[in-house]
Order: sequence, then C-alpha cells, then structure tokens
Amino acid sequence: MTGALGTQDEWDRSYERYPLDAAGPDDPLRQWLEARFRGGRGTCLELGCFPGRFLAVLGELGYELHGIDRTPRTATELAPWLAGRGHRVGEFVQADFFTHQFARQFDVVCSFGVIEHFVDWASFLDRQAALVAPGGRLVVTAPNFRGWLQRGIHRWLDQANYARHCVDAMRPAAWAAHLAARGWEVIEHGGLGRFEYWVDPAERSPWQRAGLRLVDKLQGPLRRFAPAGSLWCCPYLRLLARRPEATS
Repeated sequence: MTGALGTQDEWDRSYERYPLDAAGPDDPLRQWLEARFRGGRGTCLELGCFPGRFLAVLGELGYELHGIDRTPRTATELAPWLAGRGHRVGEFVQADFFTHQFARQFDVVCSFGVIEHFVDWASFLDRQAALVAPGGRLVVTAPNFRGWLQRGIHRWLDQANYARHCVDAMRPAAWAAHLAARGWEVIEHGGLGRFEYWVDPAERSPWQRAGLRLVDKLQGPLRRFAPAGSLWCCPYLRLLARRPEATS
C-alpha cells in the first residue's frame, strides 16, 4: 500500500516490550465500546490489532475475536493472551491487511488508530468496509491531532510522532460522507472524550520539557470544563456505521 507513514521496523521496535493489557475503565473509548457493543455474540476482526487494548474489551463484551497485524507478536503472543483471558479467539494472522485474503466477512470490523497512518485513507476505509458482513458494523477511531489545541501540542512537543500521522486523514465527517455515498448507514461520527493528551518518549529541549509541565497543569481544568467531544481538544475521533443488509 502506498502512502503509509512510518516503517514496519519502527512499529516492531516500539512494540518489542509493549505490555499486553486491556484499556482501563476510565478510557473514553472503552466506555464508548461498552455502551454500543454489550452482549455481542458475533465475530469481530481488528485491522492492525496489536497490542489489542480495545479488542480485549470487545472480547469482554462477548465477541469472537480475530485480528491481523504485521507485527510478529500478533500470533505468537496476542492471540494466546486473549485466550488466556477467557475470550473466544478465532484467527490471528501476521500479514498485510491490504493483501491478505480472508475466507469470510465479519459482524464487526474495527480499527483503532490505524487510518491516520495512510495518506490515501479512503483506500484503507474501502478495504475495511469490504470485510464487513451484510448488516454488520464498522468502527473507525483515531487520535485527534487535527484540532487546534491537540495539533499545537504535538507539533511543538511531539514532532517525530506527529510526522508519522496524516492529519488530513483525521476527519470523521469525511469518513462518514465516504461511506454514506456507498450506501452505508452512518450511525454516529465525531469527537470522543474530554481533553486528554499523550506524547511519545523522545529527547526534548528545556523549553519543550517546560511546555509539557505547563500542559500537565492545564490538563485537569480543561478536562473538567471542555465540552465532551469538542474537536478542538478531544483525544479521540470515532465513526460507527452499518453495512446494508444483502438484497435479493
């Protein structure tokens, strides 16, 4: 796939010692999934599934879990870890999701923080949509580096990480329009959560370290007073859509 930002070697190095753990109870994306997918009895595929923080949540909610990622730990560690948590585990593949041929479609196909690494985000979205069974649901989420406050923080204090993300892909309204034009039912889209930020570990100047301390001090007040889901400051972007039922 052309247009991908970042190399697989970079991802593999960052994941070498990454701990396997489900998203915590205060995570707004976890809470959103719990509100919309509780009691799931079907199949769920995650594209770019490692390290499975949110896939584990969908396992808790009842789904049979499947995943694909090019990171080596996908099949050797992630799948056994999910099974050890008591989840129903299907196929986990170390492969490129653009070229791997799946033998089936799935009731839920999700991606958490993947679409924004592709300049041609529409091709990624089409690939994900093709794997959803008729009547099934599609979930896309991304971090929000596009809102003016989040963009300012990352451009100033987190440049290397910012460069691995396509800010132009962080547009849930555009995702929604793309799917709606293809006959999908867009259930919801937009921002998610109150103000929150994170940065990658990196060497930083004294001015940047001072900037991080300032943002830390402001984080509490902004979290209390910023409207939930405000695109200028929210931590996540999300879309939920349903594929039409098959017609005779």
